[in-house]
Amino acid sequence: MKYVKVALFILNLFIWLAGCAVLVTGAWLLLEPSNGHILNLFVSDVKPHETINLIAYSLLGMGFIVLTVGFFGCRATLRGNQCILATYMSMLIALIITELVTAAIGGLMTYQILSDLKGRLSNKLMTEYGHDSTSDIAFSNSLDFAQYKFNCCGIYGDDDYNGTAWWRDSQISGTKRKVPLTCCVLKNSENKNTGSPMSVVSRVFHKNNEKPWLHPLPKDEVACQVEDKEGHEGYRHKGGCLTEVTDWLQCGSFTLVFLGMGMAGIQTFGIITSAFLCRRIRDIQEE
Repeated sequence: MKYVKVALFILNLFIWLAGCAVLVTGAWLLLEPSNGHILNLFVSDVKPHETINLIAYSLLGMGFIVLTVGFFGCRATLRGNQCILATYMSMLIALIITELVTAAIGGLMTYQILSDLKGRLSNKLMTEYGHDSTSDIAFSNSLDFAQYKFNCCGIYGDDDYNGTAWWRDSQISGTKRKVPLTCCVLKNSENKNTGSPMSVVSRVFHKNNEKPWLHPLPKDEVACQVEDKEGHEGYRHKGGCLTEVTDWLQCGSFTLVFLGMGMAGIQTFGIITSAFLCRRIRDIQEE
């Protein structure tokens, strides 16, 4: 029975570490709210940070519950009481069901969002992108952020802006820009690993609230806006953002789904080990 207790204690340690990982992920999303701008491209009529905060607080709540279950499991292992072990197994079963249902819902939502993403983004770019009083500011900021972060331009490419409401406003105002400044190669482009946990913590302590995608500084604005393809080569991003943002969503979604499934797998072993320990305790009591 001693070895069974050791095995169950180790499993609870893994459960506790998984809970810590979920907590860290939730905290990272809160400290790096700019990811909400990308999420805003997928969820219509929602403020950027509402979605990211909902996900972050959900992860924090789930992580806290997993930690609580892990600590309870350690106590159940040390006490070796059948009643406590039965309660612990019930908690694990409820947690597994919650994780699997959440993973399934997340996967279905991702599929549904991606199914009509192309048409919706193209329509919004054509009619709503811009920074005047009649445009969707949240969408404009979100697309600017995506273009800044992924070094892309438009939905399918830099030609997407031709004929849009933004393009017509640009011709009327006299600026006659072919693409937004975030499509240009920037002096203040995003640094590598800027979204890593350590860089996020560094920016929090240094109170760096700079938002370069709202104040882009092109390497050469004149060359970027040249219509001739050879003229703006090296000064304008050509590829569209659709593939980049789709890959971003799929990667994040699959990470959360596999994390939930991995935690459910560990917890399943915890249930099996707890049941075996309960049986051993009962056999000893009957002897």
